[in-house]
Amino acid sequence: MSKLTREQVIQIIASARVRGEKPELFGTNLTETELLRAKLGGAKISEGELRRAKLSGAELIRADLSRMDLRGVDLIGANLQEANLSQANLSGANLFMANLSEANLAGANVSKAKLIQANLSRANLSQTSLSQANLGQANLGQANLSRANLSGANLRQANLRETNLSRADLSRVDLSGADLRQVNLKQATLKEANLSGANLSAARYNQATAWPANFDPTRTGAIRED
Repeated sequence: MSKLTREQVIQIIASARVRGEKPELFGTNLTETELLRAKLGGAKISEGELRRAKLSGAELIRADLSRMDLRGVDLIGANLQEANLSQANLSGANLFMANLSEANLAGANVSKAKLIQANLSRANLSQTSLSQANLGQANLGQANLSRANLSGANLRQANLRETNLSRADLSRVDLSGADLRQVNLKQATLKEANLSGANLSAARYNQATAWPANFDPTRTGAIRED
């Protein structure tokens, strides 16, 4: 497979757009390639090898990266708004301050990824693995995290307002100082979670919600709905 430079990638995309076609980078090897701030918005990059590629600051709005192997990829500050990352492997990726608002990460593996201060508002993270991921100060407002695996993750001071966490695994998660107002915690597991300083006002839970030992949700303003 050929290795493309940033300029070649941009040229391929620009040529395709001139022809009114959707850019495709089938079979290209982008491993270790510098794509700093490459504009790949709307490009279909499935089949491309992106593992360990340097994509800091890349414009990847609405890019199709579904089922891609993106383990350890550097996406610091990248714009992935509305991107399709469903079933992609982003384990260990660096997404510090990346914009993933309204992105589709359903079924993706984002375990041990760095998502500090990332924007995941209104993103689809259903059945996504975020175990041991660092989501400190991340914005997950109105995101769908139903059935997601967040065990051992860091969500310290994260914004989870109006987020759907139904049936999610939040065991051993650090939620200290997190905003959990109006969150859906029905059938969620929070065993051994750290909820010190978390705001649970109007959070919804039911009998199947598993709280940390000796934690009383009735004192937090949370609402039981069975």
